[in-house]
Amino acid sequence: MIKILSGEFKGRKLNKINFNSIRPTQAKVRKSIMDSIRKFDNKTILDLYSGSGTLGIESLSRGARFVRFVDNDIKAIRVLNSNIEMLNLNSACEIIKSDAIKFLKKHKGIYDLIFADPPYETCNFYDILPYISKLLKKEGTFCFESQKDRIENDENIKIKHYGNTQIVFWENRI
Repeated sequence: MIKILSGEFKGRKLNKINFNSIRPTQAKVRKSIMDSIRKFDNKTILDLYSGSGTLGIESLSRGARFVRFVDNDIKAIRVLNSNIEMLNLNSACEIIKSDAIKFLKKHKGIYDLIFADPPYETCNFYDILPYISKLLKKEGTFCFESQKDRIENDENIKIKHYGNTQIVFWENRI
């Protein structure tokens, strides 16, 4: 069971994906991500590898203006769509069925916040960062979830660990 942690939809249960290829962000990790970011009011968000949409929907619950969800799994998109409809969030969202990297290569939008929670070992932080940096507003945040991996220390990077999970926060200061 996945519950919204805070905001307008606090306590509401989301439909979850019941197959092994998709791993939802654990509640303690999601809480830490949201608490680290804190300010969601009026933000425009890109949720890559969105699965059932927990990060993007949590952001909308906390005041985000718009979330664009990107996933290439049709079963995940069906669950995501049912979660969005259940909470009546259709006007604040767009769902794109696409491979995340292909989407990033062609997309021209600009975002305040970008989430990426790819299947572990399919994408690393340094492979996706060049695409992200072109779509993130100055002082925007990129939040990348992965297995523990070596990330070079950088003044724009903050890393948190939860067991075998690593969350990398990168701020666009360019």
